[in-house]
Amino acid sequence: MPPPHTEVGEALAALEKWIHSDDPLPPLVRAGLAHVQFETIHPFLDGNGRIGRLLVSLLVEHWNLLPSPLLYLSLGFKRHRQEYYRRLDAARSAGDWEGWTAFFLDCVREAADDGVTTARRLFALVGTDRRKVFDHKTATVTSARLFELLPEHPILTLAKTRELLGATKPTVGKAMETLRNAGVLEEITGKKRDCIYTYRAYLDVLAEDTETVPG
Repeated sequence: MPPPHTEVGEALAALEKWIHSDDPLPPLVRAGLAHVQFETIHPFLDGNGRIGRLLVSLLVEHWNLLPSPLLYLSLGFKRHRQEYYRRLDAARSAGDWEGWTAFFLDCVREAADDGVTTARRLFALVGTDRRKVFDHKTATVTSARLFELLPEHPILTLAKTRELLGATKPTVGKAMETLRNAGVLEEITGKKRDCIYTYRAYLDVLAEDTETVPG
């Protein structure tokens, strides 16, 4: 049960003050405790779980443990959903912060291992697809440049691609057609105008096991 709505503002202010304090606990432990407290305050009607997990990623970046908010805890919490809720309840009702912290750190380790595995798979995929594009009979310098942009821009339109490459519409169109024929780009609207293209294989790797994460 969250606190009465009249106390939510004060509770959030106290959490923010603690986050910016000089608490001597290790940063990862503090991030885990901040997650529990945010979920307990439960300030929104919906999306508290997503924001609570995002809070952990942002704190890890803010406290210089990672250069970007790359820690994806949702999958670990999904895999161990019942344990997740049990540990939250035990921390709230019985003060079992040690049990929660041990569980949370196990999920962090699991998320880090998942990240390394995903990065390796993406690296291998990009290497394979690069060869497909470069070896294609219609490959050009522009198509090669376009391919190298895909990991950062896996969803594209013709207009966006022209902006990224600084090339003419016919040149960009030919480059995109090369990537489609090489089996790398896929058009997903089925329309002749306002088409949207995706690097589906890349997105599929990123999306694996991410459905139906806890609220």
